[in-house]
Amino acid sequence: MPAAELAVVADGLTRRFGLVSAVRDVTLSLPRSSVLLVIGPNGAGKTTFLRLLATALKPTAGRVAVFGADLVREPDAVRRVTAFVPTGPTTYDGLTARENIEFAAAMSGTLVEPQEWLERAGLAEVAHRPVRTFSQGMKRRLTMAQAWLRKPALLLLDEPFSGLDADGLRLVDALIADVKSRDGSVILCTHEWERGKRLSDLMITLAGGRLVESTSLVSTTHVEFVTARGHR
Repeated sequence: MPAAELAVVADGLTRRFGLVSAVRDVTLSLPRSSVLLVIGPNGAGKTTFLRLLATALKPTAGRVAVFGADLVREPDAVRRVTAFVPTGPTTYDGLTARENIEFAAAMSGTLVEPQEWLERAGLAEVAHRPVRTFSQGMKRRLTMAQAWLRKPALLLLDEPFSGLDADGLRLVDALIADVKSRDGSVILCTHEWERGKRLSDLMITLAGGRLVESTSLVSTTHVEFVTARGHR
C-alpha cells in the first residue's frame, strides 16, 4: 500500500523496561480511515503500545511513522495530529467543565465554542460545576470531548467504554465515526472485544508484547504484520 494511504507504519517497534520487553518487534501498516482493535490479556503490552504511538514513551528500538512523521525525530509533528485518551481522566478537578474545555483548546491552539463541546459530551447543564463533583463517567465524557475538539488524525483510545452509560457509549461511537470521516484512523484497546469489533475494521492480538495474530473484520481493509524476528 502506498505510504500516502497509511496512517501508521511500525517496523520492529520495541520498548524494554530494564530486562523486560513490554512491546517486542511489532511491525504493522495501518491504512487511513480505519479502526484498529488491539486485544490481548493483561500485561500483553496494549497500553504501552498506545503510549509509544502517543509519544508518551520512546521506543527502545524500531521505527514508527504517523501520517509520515517520524515518532522519534519529529515528536511534535506526531503530537499535532494525535489525541490519546488514557484509562483515567485527564481533566483538572479544580476547574469547571467549561474551563477544562477552554484549557484543552488553548493548549492545542484550537479555536472552539466551548458550549458546542459541552453539549456533545452531555455536560452543558453542569458546565459551571467544578469537575471534582463529577462522576467518573462524566469525567470520562469530558476527556473524550477534549480529545475530539483537537480533530485528531490519529485517535488512541485505552479502554474507551469503561465507566460509561448509554449516552457515553454513543459519544465514543460518534467520536470514532468523525475521525474516520476526516480520513483519520483510530486505534483502540479494550477488554470489551465484542463492542470493539462492531466499531473496528481490523483486529490484532498482542501476547507478551508480540503481535501474534491479525484479522480483517471487513473485506475492504488490509493490515500487514510481522511477528518477532521478522517471521510472517
